[in-house]
Amino acid sequence: MKRYILILILIAAAIVRFSYLASIWDTSIVKIPIIDSEYYHQWAARIADGRGGEEGIFFMSPLYPYLLSFFYRIFGPFPQVGLFFQALAGIALVYLMFRLGKALFNENVGLLSAALAAFYRPFVYYEGVLLTSTLILLLNAFILLMLLSKSQKIRVYLILGGLLGLSTLGRPSILLFATMLMIYFLWKPPELGRKSAVFLILGILIILLPVAYRNYHVGGEWVFSTAGTGMNFYAGNNAESQGIYWEAPFIRSAEPQFENQDYRLEASALAGHDLSIAATSQFWFKQGLSYVLHQPISYLRLLLTKFFLFFHATEIPNNLSMYAAMEFSKLLRLLPFTFGLLAPIGFGFWLLNLRKPGFSIFNLYGLSYLLITLIFFAASEYRLPILLLLIPCAAAGVIQLIDYLKKGSYRSLAMLMFTSISLAVAVNMSTPMTTNLTSPRMDYFNLGSVLQKCQRDEEAIPLLQKALIYDPSFAEAHRALGESYHLMGMHEEAAEEFRRAGLNPKHELDMFDGENLLAEAQKNAQQGNLKEALKFYQQAISIHPEPPAYAFFNIAYLEMQSGDTTRAIDYLNQAADVDPREPRIPYVLGQVLEKQGNDQRALEKYLAALDMNENFDLARAHSASLAMKLGDKKQAARLIEPILGLKFTDPELVGLIEQVAGQVGY
Repeated sequence: MKRYILILILIAAAIVRFSYLASIWDTSIVKIPIIDSEYYHQWAARIADGRGGEEGIFFMSPLYPYLLSFFYRIFGPFPQVGLFFQALAGIALVYLMFRLGKALFNENVGLLSAALAAFYRPFVYYEGVLLTSTLILLLNAFILLMLLSKSQKIRVYLILGGLLGLSTLGRPSILLFATMLMIYFLWKPPELGRKSAVFLILGILIILLPVAYRNYHVGGEWVFSTAGTGMNFYAGNNAESQGIYWEAPFIRSAEPQFENQDYRLEASALAGHDLSIAATSQFWFKQGLSYVLHQPISYLRLLLTKFFLFFHATEIPNNLSMYAAMEFSKLLRLLPFTFGLLAPIGFGFWLLNLRKPGFSIFNLYGLSYLLITLIFFAASEYRLPILLLLIPCAAAGVIQLIDYLKKGSYRSLAMLMFTSISLAVAVNMSTPMTTNLTSPRMDYFNLGSVLQKCQRDEEAIPLLQKALIYDPSFAEAHRALGESYHLMGMHEEAAEEFRRAGLNPKHELDMFDGENLLAEAQKNAQQGNLKEALKFYQQAISIHPEPPAYAFFNIAYLEMQSGDTTRAIDYLNQAADVDPREPRIPYVLGQVLEKQGNDQRALEKYLAALDMNENFDLARAHSASLAMKLGDKKQAARLIEPILGLKFTDPELVGLIEQVAGQVGY
């Protein structure tokens, strides 16, 4: 009988998943992948058609796009292909939830766990977006089942390590649990514990070492999975952070390719020399750590916010939000089970059974995901793996309540009810922040922005208008809508949207046209069309109401390339007027003056750059070299000493350091 109940649950899970997929098949949320989904889709499509994946060290987790590319190669590079196989994976996950519930408690709990998973709204939602979530749930479910098998065979720990390694390539956060697991095994009887830990590590290394070698081969640095940890740490730990992902003001967009490039450029500018991607990660980790150490009260408040958000009913979006998907699918809205409903009884039962025999490992699993949120930031996608244990606990809690009622164990019934109701109040408490997070305004804005980038402004306009229905004061959406209207030739409508955004229409239109010319200039420069690039830069600064410093800086560079150092100096001076604290400007002025033979003025400019940024190593090395050339050996020694013995990859910098060090006698 119970076997047939399980089959019915699996059939119901299949009907729900394929019905949901049919309801969103031709909608914008499938046809226009955004942020991480777009990145994974493009990455998988490149692999599928033989163009290869990422060229450098992995910034995003590689397992998912490589797996997705397998299906793209067979069936074509369409998002719907990936979602079809994720729906199948979702059905498999429902079965694994049965296995987990049965192994943790009993068969009845297993059946109820499967039923809850079959209709759990976030599971169905994540199966309908191109993200790593469903893959990680499957891998982690196998990991937990292996831990529940209680087998003492060494190969089990080797396979377990392999699964942990694969999960790491899906999302590195599992490494914290892997570390806890190794420590736990070492506490067991010495001989068995040591063997378990050794083979667990070996299994992980079998999976990760090839990736580390690949990263070293293409990027020159040993990185075992991805190099984005430091950036994520800083995004969740700074004075502006609110406990969720924080988009740094210096990045063009939250899209991974821009995150990678812009975090690296900003770190290099602050450090004064080019940083590798791994060094960039270390740089931003130190920046986040500096905030933690120097603003402990603010950091404590931030930790409390993250703790609250981890347990809150809100599914905090990190890409497309579940709340936007619910706009496109009535079926998703009708699914009954949510975090706000299951978490109170699940956590209530979990808390009352923390010391249950054999439950220690699973307490560590749950704790590891809470710690990941506290270390980085809160997001629904990152919390999702705890549902592998929370759903069986919720199922066990419901069955326990019924059992207490049947047996008349009213004291135990009251304790579990009180704990669950108290948690329900906290978990479902509404705040201005959580209310704002459930609005799909940002999703419509992001979808419209993707279409704008593809020059599909006519399609972008209704999505941006929808964003403004949800939030009429959304200034960014008004501005974006104005830009689309402008490109469509609807100039009066564009001017009105700029006014609604609180902006001067003429100023914005001129700025928009100027930015487009700057983009065209940069494209030509990257293609080697330097004359065309120079022409577009000059047109841009003639109409742009606030030409950025980099425009003058790049024009100066192009003038230097053509040999006109006089005009280059003029443009560098204009760049300095726009951004007087940019150290690269006096540095390049120093290079121009040095080429002209004006060593004294060149030294002054290099020192000015060094004053703006004491970590600007190239400016320091050039200053020391010129000081030596001008006969001031003491100044040269003082300047070069702080960077002696440090490792650098820039051959110019290495050569200057060796030259000056030899001249001053180090």
